[in-house]
Amino acid sequence: MKDDTCFLCQKQAGQTAQPPGGYVYASEHWKVCHAPVEKGPLGTLFVESARHFLDFAEMNADEAASYGPLLKKIYGALKSLTDAERVYQVVFLEGIAHFHVWLVPRAKDIPERGVPFLAKDMTCEQAEAEKLASALREALQD
Repeated sequence: MKDDTCFLCQKQAGQTAQPPGGYVYASEHWKVCHAPVEKGPLGTLFVESARHFLDFAEMNADEAASYGPLLKKIYGALKSLTDAERVYQVVFLEGIAHFHVWLVPRAKDIPERGVPFLAKDMTCEQAEAEKLASALREALQD
């Protein structure tokens, strides 16, 4: 089910600007992309539900069963390609009422940890995001 007024539904349908490098993974239940470069550091990813729903309580059994294995795969690829020490997983759902998770990698040499790290104003370069998206797409192929 899609919601014609939902930004993520529109993005997934190709009706709005596409993420840097396009979607790096797509399945029946999930779509994964690099965040816009002004939203976070290199490697910040969005895991979006393919179906329009709000939160974990509204996931169907197949979505719930596939979520953990997908995150395992993404974490491995993201840590390997970005040399991240940690990958933070954040769910707000305030700006867009369509299930999506932010994955934000933190390198070992970054002094801030946890919420202070996430509160920083971080960006990355478009070309770097597109290059990483390409590498992630290859790493995440089934």
